[in-house]
Amino acid sequence: MVRWFFGVVILLLAGWAIESSLLVYAGYVLGGLLLAARWLARAGVDSLSAVRILKCAGSRDETTDHDGLALEIGERVVVRVVIRNEGTMPVSWVLIEDALPGGSTDRRFPKLEVKGRRLAIESIRADGEILLKYTIVCLERGFHQIGPVVLESGDLFGMHRQFRILTDPKFILVYPRVVPLTGYDIVSRRPIGDVRMTHKLFEDPTRIAGVREYQYGDPLSRVHWKATARTGSLHCKVLEPSTLSGITVLLDFYAADYHQQGEPIRSELAVTVAVSLVHAVYLLGQQVGLIINARDAAERILRR
Repeated sequence: MVRWFFGVVILLLAGWAIESSLLVYAGYVLGGLLLAARWLARAGVDSLSAVRILKCAGSRDETTDHDGLALEIGERVVVRVVIRNEGTMPVSWVLIEDALPGGSTDRRFPKLEVKGRRLAIESIRADGEILLKYTIVCLERGFHQIGPVVLESGDLFGMHRQFRILTDPKFILVYPRVVPLTGYDIVSRRPIGDVRMTHKLFEDPTRIAGVREYQYGDPLSRVHWKATARTGSLHCKVLEPSTLSGITVLLDFYAADYHQQGEPIRSELAVTVAVSLVHAVYLLGQQVGLIINARDAAERILRR
């Protein structure tokens, strides 16, 4: 574009130098065309707006850019992007892309599979709109980014181009795969829920069963001061035993512990095993915990 304006200046100077009205006129015309092309390209892009609508396949509920979706592996998301020209002039051409991160559609280990068109070149009349529609198949768990919508437009002569980002990125949460542990007996010799125990392994300080006289070695935190004041001798609290059982699963996500030759298959299998164990124990009515030495994907992405 700068070279075109430089050429206009040279043309005008040459016309004035040799006193050629034809060259001067051509310079003015070319300069006017360049300014008009620049204005039309910018006005065309500025008049466009976009709305992205997500819908889980098989569901009637739709979400806009202000909401999110939580899905299972294998579920499909129908994405519709509506581009509208809110101006009074048509847009001669516009390149539209609903961008996805490069790693999401990697050929070797794809996280998302895209069916349909998320990239198109269209012309939009004044007060008109176009629709991009495609389907995303969730192949891997994670916090996946969809968008933003990126536009490129320009004048008819291709002398000037404008770029614009229309929407914020959208994120979908895909849960890990849970495998039913039908052939693996986790707690076959233990009752479901609370376990009745003969020995007090732990005591619940929030549940008082009664009071008794003070015994040598009782900590001061056990002293029941109201009973002591009422009877005139030291009395201690008798606490109910805490007999809730459960499991805590520790998932090692340190990158160096996984050989690169098997990644990301090995780490994903580890996640599947961990969440399947947690889910199986949860169904038995017992307490569960999951500890992972990894960063939250949502926090990592949203801080960029």
